[in-house]
This record gives sequence, structure tokens and C-alpha cells, in this order.
Amino acid sequence: MLMKQGDRPLGKAEKKETRSTEASRAHTALASIDRQAPSLTYLGLGCWIAWNTIGFSGAFWLHDTDTSIRSENLMVVHLAACAVTLLLFALFSKRASKVVAKNAFTYAGAVIACAGTILIVITREAILPIEGLFFLGCILSGVGTTTLFMRAAALFGTLAPHRALYTLAMSELFSIMVFFVLNGCPNEVASICFTLLPLLSAFFFSLRSRNVRGETQVLKNEVPIPRKFAVLLVSIGLCSAALELIRSYILIGMPPTASVSSTATAQFVEIFIMCGIALAVLLARGSRDDFGKLYSVASGGLTLLIVVVALFSLKSTIVSSTGWIICSCYNMVVWAMLYYLVYQWKANAVRVVALGNAALSIGSIVAAALAMTYQSAHVGDDVMKVIITFVGVAVLIDVLFVFSEKQINNLLLPVDETTEEVEGSDPHAQEMAQWTQKCDAVAKRCQLSAREAEVMAALSRGRSAQEIADREVLSIYTVRAHTRSIYAKLDVHSKKELVDLIRGEEVSQ
Repeated sequence: MLMKQGDRPLGKAEKKETRSTEASRAHTALASIDRQAPSLTYLGLGCWIAWNTIGFSGAFWLHDTDTSIRSENLMVVHLAACAVTLLLFALFSKRASKVVAKNAFTYAGAVIACAGTILIVITREAILPIEGLFFLGCILSGVGTTTLFMRAAALFGTLAPHRALYTLAMSELFSIMVFFVLNGCPNEVASICFTLLPLLSAFFFSLRSRNVRGETQVLKNEVPIPRKFAVLLVSIGLCSAALELIRSYILIGMPPTASVSSTATAQFVEIFIMCGIALAVLLARGSRDDFGKLYSVASGGLTLLIVVVALFSLKSTIVSSTGWIICSCYNMVVWAMLYYLVYQWKANAVRVVALGNAALSIGSIVAAALAMTYQSAHVGDDVMKVIITFVGVAVLIDVLFVFSEKQINNLLLPVDETTEEVEGSDPHAQEMAQWTQKCDAVAKRCQLSAREAEVMAALSRGRSAQEIADREVLSIYTVRAHTRSIYAKLDVHSKKELVDLIRGEEVSQ
């Protein structure tokens, strides 16, 4: 190609400046999209959920076999890789927090997940039936999708509980939409889209490149986690195992077509459930979420219900669909609780969410492996009924005595969502956000308990003891006792002195 007179090749510095300019333009474009549609970035979790739904059900990519054993193999190996990766994230949370919100790290995870998905799809019996490549694909997809999930943890951990639950419901609805859109496409087209879902997820996550909701804070904080959180993890693992045992036991001997049919039915029912949850959150805005009751119902009553149904109607499509619905709802409740704890404790989102989802994964692995052993060893149905009944009893004991509704409510303390930081340049919002930071700093410096910190923040905003009692569902005598304790620890004698103390607190911006 001839160069025009006066043209010359670009030097290294000029090339670097050109690349920097292009990167700046891309960053500006993404930031503009995020400002105009800030909810789009959370749809990255919806793509992640859609990938798991398609992968574990065998939809689209597993249509040329007569057994669902391959999708169960995918689940066990994939979740094992997820569990190991999650535990590594939790163990090295301080280092992981420095990179988990970076777009380069997110896209790297997406590329790994896409490579693994391609291996999963092409190693079908009709294309390239090599078991080693299939299991490698399961491992790569597990590592890659876990990276994307941790990116979601950093985003959702900054949301107030009501907002997080509502956004989770919207993400679930988006994943259902993706499933039905692909369900209407030819299998080849749907399989290609399935392999690209991790990249789409990374794109949505990359829209949020600004620290508009304190994302840096929930990634850097290293707050000690209470011991009762370990009890929650055991409860999550046990209930996850119970639900997955029923689902795997029913599906493992069914053809993929039946699995896809039951999944489609479940997805259709979930549309109404998620819409109901979103509507309930909007109507209950400003009141306390009763996660104790919600978790107890999801982990106890519904688990036992599906156990009873399965014992009397084994391996039916209806029971399989019910299993999918309950698993999806239970996972959503667990994620909402984990985000609640991150918001309440101001804890490191990577560590809390990684440990919680690792408990979910480990429970599912144990149950799926047990169901596969039943299939390969030709264990009789009577033996499996005994095992299922035993697991159901264990869940009942857990819900009633080990991690009851009361204990959950003691773990998930009421939080004030009226001071949730909002994006934009609203001076009042910024002032409220700064006041919340100062309250947190005072509570930490004076070693107030979590409950005392909530009461102190409410007092500083001018609320009376009776208003605090009504809002936090406490007796007025308890509020007065907390008030006396707060005044003693802070060495103040009135609300005015309390406000002056908080106003003079220095916080890092």
C-alpha cells in the first residue's frame, strides 16, 4: 500500500496514545450506558443463571442421547470445580478482592467458561466423544462461571436487602426469558448461544465501571464473621443436598427430552413466582424482610413436601418440575440472605458469598454423586426411599432445632434502608451517605454491638424510642436499655451530644 506524501508510520508512543484514546472512548460509552440504564449490569447474573439452567438440564446441547447421566456428570464435575474455586476465593479473599471487580479479570473468566462450554458441546456422542475433553470442559466452565458469580457478589453486596431481593427476581426473570428464546431456536443455534452466554454475562458486568454504590468498601472490609455463620453454612449444605437428591434421583434415569420438558414447565411456573416476589418487595418497601420465615418455609416445608411427593410418585415429570422450582427458589433465598449479611456487617463480599455458595455446591455434589451411585449400582427403590426419608428428617431437625426461624432473625438484624446510597449528584443523597459512614465509624471505634449501632443510627436521625421500637420490632424497654448503653460507651448524655459527636467524626472519603 502506497503512503501519501507527508505520511509516516506511527511510533510506539503514538500507537500507545491511540490505544489509550480508544480505550477511553469505550470506557465513556459503557459509563454512559450505565448512567442511563443502571439496572442492566445486574443482568449479568441472569446470564449466569441461564447458563446453569441449560447446562444442568441438558437443554439444546444434549439432544442426541437417551439418558441424562451426562448432564449429571457435568453437574458433579462442574460443581466440584466451582466449590474448589469458591473456597480459594474465600481463603484468599483479601487478594481476590483487588481483582474481582476489574473488567479484564471478568472477561478472562468469561473466556475460560466459553472454552469449557465449547468442549462440553463438541464432546457429545455424535461429534467428538472423548471423555477426557468433556471433563476438562466441565472444570474450565466451573472455574470461569465462578469468576463471573463473584463479580455479581461485589455488585449485589452493595444493595440494600429489599433492592437486592428485587434485583435477584429480575435476574431470574431475565434468565427465564433467555431460556425460552433459545428454546424456540434450532438446537445448533441454541448451542452456539449457550457457549456465548458467559461473554454476554461479562459484558453486562463490565457496564458498571464506577464505584457508585460503595463497591470498593464491600470488597476491602475485613470484618470478623460470627461463629453462627458456620451453622448457617451447614444448614445450607444440608438443605441443598436434600433438594438436589430428589431432583437427581428423578431425572437420572429419564431421557434428556423429559428433563428439558420438566425444566420448561418449571421455568414457566417460576415466571409467576418471581413476579410475585418482585411485587411483594415493592409493596413492602420500608418494612423488614422476614427472612427467617422465608428460609424456614423454603428449606423445611417445601423440602419435606417434595420428599413426600417423590415417595408416592417416583420419577414423574411433575415431581421433577417441582424439584427445579424449589431448587431455584431456595438458591435465590440463600443468595438474598448472603447479600443481606454483607450489607448488614459491611463485610467482605467475596468471603461471605464464596463460603455460602460453596456450601450450596458441596451439598449438591454429595446428593448428585449419591443419585449416580444409585443408578450405576442398581440400588433398589426401597433403599433410596429410606435414604430420602432420613435426609428429610435431618432437614426437619435442622429447621426446628439447629437453625430455626428465631436464630435466623437473630443473625439477620434489621437494617435501615432509607440511607441507601443512590447514584447521581443529589446533595441530600451524598449527605445521607456520608452520615451513615460516620455512624459506622463511631460504632466501630466505640465497639458497639450490631444492634446498638442500628439504634444509635436511628437516634442520630431524630427518631424517638417508640419509633425505633416499632420499626425494629423491639420492646420500648429494650430500646431504652440500648440507649443507656450507647450513651455510656460514647460518654454522651443527650441526642444533641450524640449528633455532635457523630458530626465531628472523621471518615475517609
